[in-house]
Amino acid sequence: MKINKKFILVITCLSFMGSSLFSAITPEQEALLKELPADQRAAMEERMKASEELEEDVKEAFKREDFLIERPELKEEKEEEKYKCEECIYGYDLFRFSPSTFAPANNVPVSFSYILGPGDELTVSYYGANENSTTGFIQRDGTFNLPLLGPVNLVGFTFSEAQEHLKKRIKEKLDELSIAGSVDTEISINLNRLRSITVYVLGEAYKPGSYTLSALSTITNTLFLSGGVNKLGSLRNIQIKREGKLVTTYDLYDLLIKGDTTTDIRLQDGDTIFIPFIKDKVTLGGAFKRPHLYELLDGETLEDVISFAGGFNSEVGFNPEIELSTINRVSNKREISKVVYNENAKNRKILNGDGLTVPEISGLKPSTIELTGEFKNPGVYSIGEGDTVLDIVSKAGGYTNSAFVEGGVYLREEVAKIEEEGFKRTADNLEELLFNVVQDGSIDVTEFTFLPIITVIERLRAIEPVGRVVMSLDTLELKTDPYSNFEVRDGDRIHVPKRPSSVSVVGEVLAATSIQFYPEKKVSDYIGAAGGLNSQADRDAIYIISPDGQAELYERKYLRGSNIELIPGSTIVVSRDSRPWDAINMAQILTPIFANLAISAASIAAIQ
Repeated sequence: MKINKKFILVITCLSFMGSSLFSAITPEQEALLKELPADQRAAMEERMKASEELEEDVKEAFKREDFLIERPELKEEKEEEKYKCEECIYGYDLFRFSPSTFAPANNVPVSFSYILGPGDELTVSYYGANENSTTGFIQRDGTFNLPLLGPVNLVGFTFSEAQEHLKKRIKEKLDELSIAGSVDTEISINLNRLRSITVYVLGEAYKPGSYTLSALSTITNTLFLSGGVNKLGSLRNIQIKREGKLVTTYDLYDLLIKGDTTTDIRLQDGDTIFIPFIKDKVTLGGAFKRPHLYELLDGETLEDVISFAGGFNSEVGFNPEIELSTINRVSNKREISKVVYNENAKNRKILNGDGLTVPEISGLKPSTIELTGEFKNPGVYSIGEGDTVLDIVSKAGGYTNSAFVEGGVYLREEVAKIEEEGFKRTADNLEELLFNVVQDGSIDVTEFTFLPIITVIERLRAIEPVGRVVMSLDTLELKTDPYSNFEVRDGDRIHVPKRPSSVSVVGEVLAATSIQFYPEKKVSDYIGAAGGLNSQADRDAIYIISPDGQAELYERKYLRGSNIELIPGSTIVVSRDSRPWDAINMAQILTPIFANLAISAASIAAIQ
């Protein structure tokens, strides 16, 4: 859990106002208030009054465990899980959002192939030598009334055909009436409003019933508007019936998998979309690009169902071996066989209940490692099977003359993840401990400030560890020590800096800085050059971090004659004194935290 702003505000109030949130003001506190100046006393009394109103919020905040603000992408993933149906066929989740309205849409462009019908509103305009216009609906008998011409039948005409038909009829009528300018008269048709049609969605639909739609609606439009199919409904055998006869069968996989809309016909008034039960299914798992449960049609082959999953991924090689699990129709037992996917196997028919699994072949996925810094040929290198650190260094031509091998940094992603989880786990432990000591009243909050601990918790949550593996990059040691010369992995990074000439002093000193390295100088000399220890320093928790990332505790008994050998690039870390927090037993927790944070900071500094 994570402390939110409200929690921090509450803790800060506790630090200044003490236990007055949870009990009445004590005589000592009242006497203390009287000694304050009038303006400060008034401000304090106002604050204490406000604290009473915060009491319930504090108690509620302590009870809550959802201080953590969830990452948006994780929340979206959980939303996806709500609608995920393991036993549903591919394409079912396309309809996971039911429609909010079934109102027909009329503000859509109309193509010239649109077929006119009763209910369409038209505006026919004459322009040229004879200008006139009329607006009206196509009547139920299919006619449209025009001046001079009277009723003209337009049902069954496409939009472009109607324009040519009316143009021809008007000119003929003008010539018949001997009206001048008939040759120069042109017409245009504008479709003002589309008619509505009623279609029926029946069978295994999400919401069976009748729907009033735009006359431009297609099968796919209607499925989306009606909520699609239920868990038992077919997506590949959707039947379109008109006047009781089957017009066509629609396969939604043509659209989802192939992007083909040629079979998505426009519906007519009175059409029925009938969704039957799913008949056959096949399961594809393993190294497919999109493993899933798919609906299967009669006669489909191995090549067909593999295309549903987008083919194989890059880890299966050529002509992969497929494990085919099928039901023996004679013995009613499941049998597993292996099929090499080649030209001969592509036409093998797949049956209901079959399962296809493709194992991955290790080593086919490309692996790389990045080398930066003082290599003769830095860059990204491919990793072969069994390649070690020495192999990769050799590929890069070895180190330059300026390379500081002792300060080389080896980074690994999975180590960074482990470190990040450790920091967050420590932050959770600190937060829980803080919560418990406040709740049980084991410390006097009037004499204790929580802000430094809250700051540590925030740093632990925000830090991004680099994932340093402490090791030696010296070529001689890599050749002689098999434990140092381990196998590299995909995503690893090696950085070798230039030879440094200074020693860094960080932490609780008066002036954190980098100081010129001198072989005769001791640890105490460098600390003195940084201004010495400040009042918050822990003299028993001074760490020496060597350039290769190893940390060693510098004990005070060595202050007069240290036997710790410093080398250029070392970092001296002076930790903060944790004794002020001994009241809540945090000293043992915080000391290693400061050390880990220092090591991470030193690693980042070496890379930069």
